[in-house]
Amino acid sequence: MINSDNYYYFCQKKTSNYLKRKTIMSSETSNGNKGSNFWVWVLGAALLVASGFYIWDKIKSKNKIEDLEAEKTQISADFLKYKTENESMEANYTDLQRRYDVLNEQLGGNETQIASYKAQLAAKDSVLNNLKNSLKTALVDFKSDEIKVENRDGKLYVIMLDKLLFKSGNAEVEMKGQKALKALAKELSNNPNVGIMVEGHTDNIPMSGKTYKDNWELSSARALSVVRCLSDGGLPQKRLAAVGRGEFYPVASNTTEAGRAQNRRTEIILTPFSVERQTAK
Repeated sequence: MINSDNYYYFCQKKTSNYLKRKTIMSSETSNGNKGSNFWVWVLGAALLVASGFYIWDKIKSKNKIEDLEAEKTQISADFLKYKTENESMEANYTDLQRRYDVLNEQLGGNETQIASYKAQLAAKDSVLNNLKNSLKTALVDFKSDEIKVENRDGKLYVIMLDKLLFKSGNAEVEMKGQKALKALAKELSNNPNVGIMVEGHTDNIPMSGKTYKDNWELSSARALSVVRCLSDGGLPQKRLAAVGRGEFYPVASNTTEAGRAQNRRTEIILTPFSVERQTAK
């Protein structure tokens, strides 16, 4: 690229060469032609200046074209770069939109399921609360240290201590205990959508008699006796189950008499059937 400095030296050189030629030519002419030589000099200088401006304009035009070509090349490169980035962004957007639609559809399904679960839990809680109130009313004749009704882990626990149901080392239900179980069976007959599990529990004192091998066997026999009393009270046998837990699930310390008395108990666990099971029935 030709700049202004190059142009300056170019014109200086041209002018110097022109003046040298004119000096040689003037030395060969006579003194009578001095006037005409002056105008020749003026004309030559004018032509030289005009040619200089013409050349300078061409140089500027060429430089401008070169600058525009370079700018065009840069713009083309930037265009291709941004075009590629835009295509990549469009592809990413399409993928994100697809994933969003899938997740949104799944979320809609989950919300429906969650709403269904909440409705089932609310119905279950309603059944348990109503049943708890009705059982407390049915068992009002019994003391709180004989029978307790607790709502725990989505189930209802009717806890009967052994002093109400059994003599020590025995699995036969006492008369007062039979009365309590009869009242319980009557109330549960009005709630057919509730499952009934009877668990027998003991303390950790080893068995001394020969009737039962150990506490596990005693707790199983006691649970079965309670199940039979409930069945005799009118409950269908298919709603009932009996389990012996022995001394393995204490609720208090076995180091004191009071603690052991709390551990000698029968738990009647009431679980509302699911909506699906109720429909199947």
